Amino acid sequence: MEKPDQRLFDEDVSSAEFRSGEAKGLWGLPSPDLLPDALQWPKRILWIAAAPRPKSPERFYITLDAEGYRSVSPTGTFWDPASKSPLDHARRPKGKPESRFAKVFRTDWNGGTAFYHPYDRAAAKGHDAWPREQPHLIWTSNHTIVDYLEEFHSLLISGDYLGV
Repeated sequence: MEKPDQRLFDEDVSSAEFRSGEAKGLWGLPSPDLLPDALQWPKRILWIAAAPRPKSPERFYITLDAEGYRSVSPTGTFWDPASKSPLDHARRPKGKPESRFAKVFRTDWNGGTAFYHPYDRAAAKGHDAWPREQPHLIWTSNHTIVDYLEEFHSLLISGDYLGV
């Protein structure tokens, strides 16, 4: 039996907004052969397109823990579909030093197991000032996975993204 958070997530990846982004090649669900054999809720894997950069992939996969979705934000990191494990730090996207991109996708915080961003549940827990400093980036129950994907896609197509 589906849990309420799983049902909401599944509805959101079936929404017109999600499918529109998928049709445009901005994000999507990976083919089943790229998923770990025992993937169960609340774990989910998606991909996000990135701007073309030399010797860099066209897309990055992310693994999310969506427990409590939409009441609480997902938490996640980059995923390697070949090894079916978190993406090695050396193969993660890099950004211009001191840029917002470099700060969000840093690997020196929390061992790189979560994105350093107010949308990420793990990062949000330890940053009480973020709601005052970045109220537009605070996750609420009105947000969906599309908001999450739009935010991280915008970083992966920004001029601050240097490639791998």
